[in-house]
This record gives sequence, C-alpha cells and structure tokens, in this order.
Amino acid sequence: MPWTRIYVPLNASRLRGIGESRVLGEAPFLAYAVTEALRAVTRAAGQDEWEYAALSDAVRSSAALLTPGETRRIVAAADVESEVVGSAGPGTSIDESAVFISEPVALNRIASFHVDGDDSSEDDELLWYDVTELPAILALL
Repeated sequence: MPWTRIYVPLNASRLRGIGESRVLGEAPFLAYAVTEALRAVTRAAGQDEWEYAALSDAVRSSAALLTPGETRRIVAAADVESEVVGSAGPGTSIDESAVFISEPVALNRIASFHVDGDDSSEDDELLWYDVTELPAILALL
C-alpha cells in the first residue's frame, strides 16, 4: 500500500486537540504534500526539494492560523495512505502542494512536529521534534 508524507499546518489550539484526542484533523482538512503540480513547476528539483517546498507551504499556512497572542508556527508531518490524499481543487489554495485529506490521522501516523523557537522570526527555520516529544512541545505553548 503506497504512503504519502503530508504536512499539516497547526496552531496551539489544534496541537492541544491532538494531545487530547490523539487524532489529527476532522476530515476533510487541508494539508500539503509533493503533488504532480508541484513537480511540474519545479522540474529540476528532486524529492528533498519538493518535500521542503511542501513543508514551507504548510509553514506559511500555519502563520495564517495563529490567533492573537500566538507566535509559534507549528506543522505536523505525517505518513498517510495515498488513497486518503485528494486534490485541493481550484480556488482552494494558491500552493501547488495543497491537498485535502479525507480521513482523520491517528497520532501514531505522525512522524514529527516542526515548531518555531522562542525568538523566531518569519524567516527562521522551524525546530524539529519527534512525535514522542508532544508533551514537551505542549509545555512550551
């Protein structure tokens, strides 16, 4: 069965929800992944560059989810069955990597979280956390 790595933009509230329910998202929900459209606009890139582009799109989307007082962009990286990944459709997103996920994602399918550091700016890379570090990330918020 083929799997697809997805990047899901979050904010603190959604991350706390994952901590409580052990599930990511009420389907369908927007995520980002390496799509044919992304490959088409960056033909010279390779898999690593495409993954980084999808992650970057999710980071940008996370910034839009921040509520007043929140400063940390958060992205979950998960591996899902490819059949639950669908096209985002025209007008949904300007990003070629945008996809819709048709089923909730269990916590055990999440590989990592990417979170802004204490004094991060919009141009900084996010810090990488293993999924087992979820309690530590929640304590940061």
